[in-house]
Amino acid sequence: MIQRIRQDLRLYLVSAWYSYRALYAWQSLGPYISGKVAFPIAQMLFFYFMGKLAGVADPLYIVLGHILLLPATNGVHGVSMTISGERDFRTLPYLIASPAPRGPLFVGRSLVHIIDGLISTIAAFILGTLFFHIDLTHSNVPLTGVCILLLSVTSCGIGMVLGSLSLRSREAQTITGMIAIALYMLSGVNFPVDVLPKAIQGISYALPLTRGIQAARLAMAGGGWAQIGSLFGGELLVGLLYIVGGYLMFLWFERLSLVDGQIEAV
Repeated sequence: MIQRIRQDLRLYLVSAWYSYRALYAWQSLGPYISGKVAFPIAQMLFFYFMGKLAGVADPLYIVLGHILLLPATNGVHGVSMTISGERDFRTLPYLIASPAPRGPLFVGRSLVHIIDGLISTIAAFILGTLFFHIDLTHSNVPLTGVCILLLSVTSCGIGMVLGSLSLRSREAQTITGMIAIALYMLSGVNFPVDVLPKAIQGISYALPLTRGIQAARLAMAGGGWAQIGSLFGGELLVGLLYIVGGYLMFLWFERLSLVDGQIEAV
């Protein structure tokens, strides 16, 4: 049992390392840093002035929401495109044919996107403080960091579900884009979930990110574990359900695709 755990952990880390080399090793540090600076600034400016134009009382509410969505964006897009990218480049059949367990092989690649999402968020908070004078003096910084890490992990569950769909659909990128847009509306990024109709609120709370973003906002306002504990636990539970569900979907679609040859289709 211990030997099996060691093998899975090694495969997880090796998969993460090769995923990093494939995505970033060819890129120099300058363009990478400029991307981490230019994109958050452009995003924050756009939504800040959009909020002011719409008459939002506190445009910084939207700015903070999009900062908190950055690690989730990495998790959703990164993990889903990891699987669909293997199919697009016709390397997926080789991975499927390997005897390696699917869990560590594919879930391991999420580690790169979790770390990259955390780097994006830290950069965005620094830029937000400089450009928008976001006040973090009363924030519970350690708890805020834990909430952001949780968002990075649970969002990978959505990415796993969407990536599994790429085994059966050629429109995985389109579906991923639609889901990403839905997250802007449903997860409490631009406005509180409470303003949505009751039926849609049920959909919001069935998604990862919603409770995590609420918990992170409370932690940034100085809240402690007593205030965010239930939200944190709910976010963790929903995220794990998506990760496990996405993995089971992958195994199911893999069997179907091997039977009808869909695994070779691009």
